Amino acid sequence: MLRRSLAVAAIDARILRRDLSPVLVMTVIPLVFVPFFIPGARAQLIQSGYPSATGVEYALPGLAVLFALLCVQQVLTAFFRDQQWGTWARLRVSPASPSELLIGKSLTAFIAQLAQLVVVFVGGAVIFGYCPAGSIVALAMVLIVFSGAMIGFALLLVAAFSSLELALVVGNVVAMAMAGLGGAFGPVESLPSWMTAVAPASPAYWALAAIRAISLDGADFVTVLPQLGMLTAFVALSVGAAVVLLKTRLRKERS
Repeated sequence: MLRRSLAVAAIDARILRRDLSPVLVMTVIPLVFVPFFIPGARAQLIQSGYPSATGVEYALPGLAVLFALLCVQQVLTAFFRDQQWGTWARLRVSPASPSELLIGKSLTAFIAQLAQLVVVFVGGAVIFGYCPAGSIVALAMVLIVFSGAMIGFALLLVAAFSSLELALVVGNVVAMAMAGLGGAFGPVESLPSWMTAVAPASPAYWALAAIRAISLDGADFVTVLPQLGMLTAFVALSVGAAVVLLKTRLRKERS
């Protein structure tokens, strides 16, 4: 199983290396926007009881998570590209199962997604002095699991929609909604009550809660385990649903 998945991943990696510009753009843009968000973020943090905060502790994670959500469109393009090129039909008749195909197609996207997040945070540290008060290991784990959640979200869109255009529209709208509910644009507490009630359904909510606890409150790995657990549950549910939907679609196509 692993060998077949790695073979599929290797093909996508070669294609990605030929044009890294989309990944680079989505990595640079968050860092460009950080200075515009810092003053407002600093005021919010001081009001919330963090008088020594610079604002980057709030602005950087919010923008990183927002653009990680928007990077889902790159994953969608990679999947639907196979249909346009006719390579998806070849993969379907290969010995690889639907689960193996999804794992292989997801592996390269996961690495690219994680690398994008890591570069944004490292860039924030170098350029803007971002320095989490808590555990770096805990922060790394949050980024890894959140990257998995984003890939799971992309897989669900791929399995649910048969056209790239529809998947992109729905994906972008849902991504922006999840970012807003998660607190990427401002504190969740400032949202209307009905929004705060549904905010926990967004993976961005749990990712930002964990990152801000690490950045501002000195949280360690054990402290953010509940948020990691919720993100892991989102990965499992979205990937499981994607596999079921894809198998159903393949059966219909064969019949």
